[in-house]
This record gives sequence, structure tokens and C-alpha cells, in this order.
Amino acid sequence: MNEKWKSISRMGLIYLFVILATLVSNSWYQQVRTQNYIDRFEEEKGLKILDEISDTYKITMENYSNYKLSREMKQRLIDKLSKLSHDLHRVDESIHSKDVVHRMDFSFIYHDIKLVKLALSDSTKDDIVPVIVLHAMEGLGDLKKEITYIRYR
Repeated sequence: MNEKWKSISRMGLIYLFVILATLVSNSWYQQVRTQNYIDRFEEEKGLKILDEISDTYKITMENYSNYKLSREMKQRLIDKLSKLSHDLHRVDESIHSKDVVHRMDFSFIYHDIKLVKLALSDSTKDDIVPVIVLHAMEGLGDLKKEITYIRYR
């Protein structure tokens, strides 16, 4: 009877070890894939694009507060935001990977850019430009926090 319990205990420990090894290796694999995802995002200059979008929002707010948001300036800002949105979309597609656990979601950034461009293109919405731009800047800040969280988790 004692020999039977030793055999069962030994098999139980082997199964426990295999399960633990599988869980640890799976966790390590997911962490490596996620880190590679973040590294590819940085290699594709994704953070630089996010910083440029943030700078464009800051320029918009500065020009709005100084009453320098002319029609030409609005058009330049709209063109720059369109280019940056296209660049971010290109980066998003190039780093797209199905086996990354924590993917970054850029959909709200695209939506915020669209709202800012819409507010800048319609002169009747000049009074809500700062609200929309501040909301968009908050979204960018949240995305940067998410990137930091994914990187150092």
C-alpha cells in the first residue's frame, strides 16, 4: 500500500511539474511576443508619430488661444493631421499580429483626429475646437500610458 502511494505521489509531482512548466513557458512566450510588438512599434517610428500628433494638437490650441487660427492655418493643420493619421494607420497595419495578447487599439485616436479635422474644417464649430482638441490630447495620453503599461508589465 505504501509503495502504491509513492507511485501516485511521484506521478502527481510529474504532472504538476509539467503543468507548471507549460504555464511558465506560455507566459514567457506571450511576454516576448508583446515586447517584440512594442519594439516593432518603436522601430516603425510609432511613438514619434504620436508625439507629432500631440505637437499638432498643442499648436492648434496655441493658435486658437492667440486668435491666430486662420483659414490657411486650419488647412495646414488638417493636412498635417491627415498625413499623421495615414502614417499611424500604416504603422498599425505593419505591426499587426494575431498572437499578441495586449494589442494597442488606435481606433479612438483615428476617431479623435477625424473629430478635430471636422471641427477645424467647419467655421461654425470654432467655439468647440478647444474641447475636442483637449479630449483628443487626453486620448493620446491614455494611449501612451497603455504603451508604458504593456512594456513594463
